[in-house]
Amino acid sequence: MRNFCLLTLFGLLSLTLSTQASLALESKTEQVESFFKVTLPYKGEPSVHQSLGDAMAILLVRLTGQKQFLTSRVAQAYLKNPKAWLKTYNIVPRTEEGVLMGRNIVYTFLEDKLRQEFHQRFVPIWPLSIRPETLVLGSLHQGGTVTQLTDETLQYRVDAEFRAYPKKIKLPIALPSYQWDVPMPSETDSEPFSPTASTVLKVLAKSNQHYLLRFQVQMRGGQKNRLIWVLYHSEGVQVVSGELIGGNVTTLTEQMFDDVMTYYVQNYVQIKEQITDHDNVSLQPILLTVHDVMNVKQMAQFESLLKSNPDTVRSVALVSMQAGRVQYRITPQMNYQAVLNWIEGWPESALIEGVSADNVIEINVTPNFFSDKTE
Repeated sequence: MRNFCLLTLFGLLSLTLSTQASLALESKTEQVESFFKVTLPYKGEPSVHQSLGDAMAILLVRLTGQKQFLTSRVAQAYLKNPKAWLKTYNIVPRTEEGVLMGRNIVYTFLEDKLRQEFHQRFVPIWPLSIRPETLVLGSLHQGGTVTQLTDETLQYRVDAEFRAYPKKIKLPIALPSYQWDVPMPSETDSEPFSPTASTVLKVLAKSNQHYLLRFQVQMRGGQKNRLIWVLYHSEGVQVVSGELIGGNVTTLTEQMFDDVMTYYVQNYVQIKEQITDHDNVSLQPILLTVHDVMNVKQMAQFESLLKSNPDTVRSVALVSMQAGRVQYRITPQMNYQAVLNWIEGWPESALIEGVSADNVIEINVTPNFFSDKTE
């Protein structure tokens, strides 16, 4: 009888999973799918294949998180024949605030083929799921006036627009909706600024972000513009900084984001190396127990959530379901702590403390955990 119930349960699970596109995880799935889609302005039929190389370059930077990767012999092989990695392309309308402004071309690349190729060539992909969202505080210093670069001011200071590039390379950023007070150096000061840790901590706490990127572009008339920037982590400590000289503000900020991304990737590589060194311990299967899962539909939603992050979770297997408690066996791609950190970040869920067994995670979920995912 028990085996029959399990078979029925698995049948219902398969049927429910076939409709998972309508669940709350759609936004996460769309985000992962768009990872291998590159959108560029469409300039007519001759540009379709001309811009394909540009799209491949953007994709390679996006996947690796390293602009310098483009100069490598491996990257050059992709750039010489980008068509071999192209799945489809589409011409779509480009609108701004409901007004048709032109057309874009959307290139969709072969995800499975590229992932396998990167794996065989030992090229690490920087997982989308672990990219930190960075709070960006930018300003312009021009003619003795300092202008904070918010969503509102960027509507008329289009010459200082910097949001398009991080969006293109999938580097999550956020802009504050309030005025801030993080000091900058004087225009004659060549040293990077250093606000107190307490000031940075207050701003980060208010925004609920882990990193703060503070930059200022100094517009110097006939001279070349100067950009100075500093990145702080959640403890208010400066981790990396830089100074750039040039003419175009957009170019300067793109170089800044490339440097910030390089710092993030270096941290990721260090974590991967630690996992490799301790692979026999850290990549053991994890038993995840979820309480207050009341039906098969909720179970299907939860399994879909686990499978939506292939960079952290390699596979998921249902172990048991009884009395509102579901158990899964997770085969991880990263170490136990990385998986735990990801799960702890889920809204409407709470980690059960005091679980003494190794590689075991237990959580409670509220009804809102599932209601949010069916809207």
